[in-house]
Amino acid sequence: MPITCKRDLFDLPTGLTYFNTASQSPCLMASFSAGERGLMRKRQPWIAERAALPAEMERCRELFGGLLGATADDVAIVFSTSYGIASAAANLTLAPGQDVLVLEAQFPSNVYAWQRLAERSGGGIRYVPRGADFDWTGAVLEALDDGVGIVALPNCHWCDGALVDLEPIATECVRRGIPLVVDATQSLGVKPLNLETVPADFIVASGYKWLLCPDMMGFMYVSPKHQSGMPLELNHASRIDAPSMETGSGLGGRLKPNARRFDMGAADSMIHMPMCVSALEQITEWTPEAIHGYLVKLVDVIAEKAEERGFTCPPIARRIGHFIGLYRDEAWPKDLAARLAAHGVYVAFRNGALRISPYLFNDAADVDRLFVALDAELR
Repeated sequence: MPITCKRDLFDLPTGLTYFNTASQSPCLMASFSAGERGLMRKRQPWIAERAALPAEMERCRELFGGLLGATADDVAIVFSTSYGIASAAANLTLAPGQDVLVLEAQFPSNVYAWQRLAERSGGGIRYVPRGADFDWTGAVLEALDDGVGIVALPNCHWCDGALVDLEPIATECVRRGIPLVVDATQSLGVKPLNLETVPADFIVASGYKWLLCPDMMGFMYVSPKHQSGMPLELNHASRIDAPSMETGSGLGGRLKPNARRFDMGAADSMIHMPMCVSALEQITEWTPEAIHGYLVKLVDVIAEKAEERGFTCPPIARRIGHFIGLYRDEAWPKDLAARLAAHGVYVAFRNGALRISPYLFNDAADVDRLFVALDAELR
């Protein structure tokens, strides 16, 4: 079913155009209300509703897993993308002389842990430069050879939305027996991603962007073959058969036999959990397919208007579809973001690109408002 504009479900003032979801999404008003209920639990931790936390955690695992075709057993609750990537790096091996393959100018959270692993293992980092006409996929496939020990990629480049088609890359990784780690922060929840076609070893996503979740919340898919690995943290909640803390020290037991062992400490946030449940339930109801279908139409119009003005951007076949980065021959004015904000238009600049990232609270009038403001400031 086609989806319509959902601005009424968010708290956006009239006349404000927010095109910066790739940096930080506003939360749903329903999630804000859920957070208020969570705050009440923190304010009064003796109330009975605190007992709802374990079920909320399981519901989050179920919903996140459902976006991928995974089960709740396959999902860990983590702080951030960097936490999940560090967990993956701690549970994969790199032989001396092998490389971790990443994109040139890839988001740092999916680079630093691999640099550390390479340094410790006597390996290296292979930075894949972008191919002609924003072709990342072809460039990655060309770079994949027997010298690659791990592939760690996003679904698109975070600066401009240029597509990294993970399906043929995953196929080649399986053929060569190379682990695939995916940073899906800029795509999951808004672009379909399924384990049947992208059988990754780990998939990590921070929640505060396209998943509409609060800060300091993220999720990690762990393939069953890695679920006996070692988590970054060791705590009581990551164990089964541990003695009760009510009658003893709590020390003992075994690590949980699934992805739950990789949970961050204090994953059972009284405030964050109900907000995440509300957000993930809404995304599941809308479906990533429908969300993406709505946003592609806006982004296509943005690209058309940009090209009319002589700007360049990833072409339609080479962009992920739900956000886009614009370039021009000369550098953008350094204060342009602030000047656009004075018009009530909010965007971001990333690595030389004017990044425009809409969501379901945007419509065609917002696109017009963006270019009226741009024209006024660049005149």
